[in-house]
Amino acid sequence: MTILKLDHNPIGSEGMGYLAEGLRINKNIVQLSLTYCNIDCDGARAIFEILLFQGSVLEEIDLGGNHLRNEGTIEVLRGASAAKSLKKLSLQDNQFMEEDEVLDAIQFCMEKNQGLGRYNFKYNFIGDYGVERICEIMNVANHVYDVEIPERISKKVMELFQDAKNANKPKKGKGGKGKKKKK
Repeated sequence: MTILKLDHNPIGSEGMGYLAEGLRINKNIVQLSLTYCNIDCDGARAIFEILLFQGSVLEEIDLGGNHLRNEGTIEVLRGASAAKSLKKLSLQDNQFMEEDEVLDAIQFCMEKNQGLGRYNFKYNFIGDYGVERICEIMNVANHVYDVEIPERISKKVMELFQDAKNANKPKKGKGGKGKKKKK
């Protein structure tokens, strides 16, 4: 089993603690989806422990629709900053704000984890200020190429954001494997 989807189950933070006991040493799960599972900031510590496991092969984690808020989001970002295999982190609709402590955690994670290039922050309370900060971070963390943000931002900031994303897009190779030369 490499994909574990537990979406829309009322696991809660207590259940997340029990789930983490097994997952924090799992060497098989590549994708973990825990959307709308009623996990709040108390369950964020368990998620942090899953992300820190050195033998993990977890590439994607989707925590959308939970109640992590600022405190839990910061904890998850701390874990994601050290996750060895993680490539995509989805924190959409977790009711976090664009406060400096959250933006600092986003910055720390984006700059520290060079393999994590995709983030989903949609449906949270991020406005122009937060998106401008994310653009500044992306200028330094140029491995971050796909960030989803709330849609309620000004046109000027959206253009700035699109420019930052376009600047970080992975360069396409020369069409994959080339033909071998005949001898």
